[in-house]
Amino acid sequence: MLAESLGSIGATLYAQPEQVAVGVDINATHHRAVSDGIVTAVATPVHLRRSIACYEIVVSDDQARRVCTARITCQLIEAQKS
Repeated sequence: MLAESLGSIGATLYAQPEQVAVGVDINATHHRAVSDGIVTAVATPVHLRRSIACYEIVVSDDQARRVCTARITCQLIEAQKS
């Protein structure tokens, strides 16, 4: 959920104000469990173009060990005029 939220926020910020981001693909690999402490997630754009935004999200624990690697791809479509 954290990775999906960060990737979607990144794509939405990239798309605004003319377009909106719509998720089309997400995948994640969970490397280890975390039962306590703090996790940190960093979303890095992999591919930003006119109609697609793709982000890699890396989630790490408080010992800087990778917990999860995720990738989300969003299609950018024209925003409806209100």
